[in-house]
Amino acid sequence: MIRRLIATSLGEPPSVLRVASVPDDPPPGPGQVRIAVRATGLNFLDVSLCRGEYPVRPDFPMTPGVETAGRVVETGPGASRLMGKEVLACPALPHGALGSSVTIDADLVIERPSTVDPVTAAALPVTYQTAWFALERARVAAGETVLVHAGAGGVGIAVTQLAVARGARVIATAGSPAKLSACRAQGAAVAVGYDDFEKAADHVDVVVDPVGGDLLGRSLDCLAFEGRLVSVGMAAGPPPPVDPARLIARNADLIGVSWGSRYPWARPAAVRHAYDELFRMCASGEVRPPVSRVVSLDEAPAALADLAARRTTGKVIVLLEEGTS
Repeated sequence: MIRRLIATSLGEPPSVLRVASVPDDPPPGPGQVRIAVRATGLNFLDVSLCRGEYPVRPDFPMTPGVETAGRVVETGPGASRLMGKEVLACPALPHGALGSSVTIDADLVIERPSTVDPVTAAALPVTYQTAWFALERARVAAGETVLVHAGAGGVGIAVTQLAVARGARVIATAGSPAKLSACRAQGAAVAVGYDDFEKAADHVDVVVDPVGGDLLGRSLDCLAFEGRLVSVGMAAGPPPPVDPARLIARNADLIGVSWGSRYPWARPAAVRHAYDELFRMCASGEVRPPVSRVVSLDEAPAALADLAARRTTGKVIVLLEEGTS
């Protein structure tokens, strides 16, 4: 038997998720591996899945958890090269990684270098890959100014670190003095509250928005000529409709990025390149995944509730029984 977090209906994570003991997975099929999970990162994506608000709606029963670090303990035909390897993986839903093991296509597995520990590795996929492709799609260059909302959250911190590494200046928003301080500690040149960010962020080159709601419309008015706004999430709900005339007036781009729902399958070579760069930047210190809490599987639903209510800073990681060595 294995332990797994399971949802059989939609709702808030503490209401619909429960830890269950279920039979072991069947042996991996061709091109698949089974991973003994060491650590799994939590994301707002997991909250959206539970609520039924994510662009992809998996079938029930559903186990969330889309980024994990662990050890390959069983392989199917064609995947024996990975047997015993320490890996980083993004499982395909509805069979997520919030459990003691997960079976996944070998093509979605990346070998974890020994320079990156499992907890740090589990903090990389969704937030840092989302930030990476947001900045890539926005063509962020040295000397430009980037406004990032929810700058003390996982994606916000990743955007700040990666934008600074590109030579950009970062303005970050957050909702409390402690979170504003955290934004500055991560490299933001300016940290401001949501009520008056327009004053500090007038004529920015790029906006990265994980929040949505009315912030997206307000952010459009901050863009410089040929500015780019990248929408990567809707933590505050869907934004109001955007009048194309507002984009035309600034010759602006409005870009959508949903990394977890498409990139690992649609752009595998680009994803692997991004991982190589992220591993290198972890070793150099340019990337510093800010793990603020490490919780058990039983504590994961409550931790997701804290994440949904914006009571977290940085990344929350679920540590499984396999350990971290």
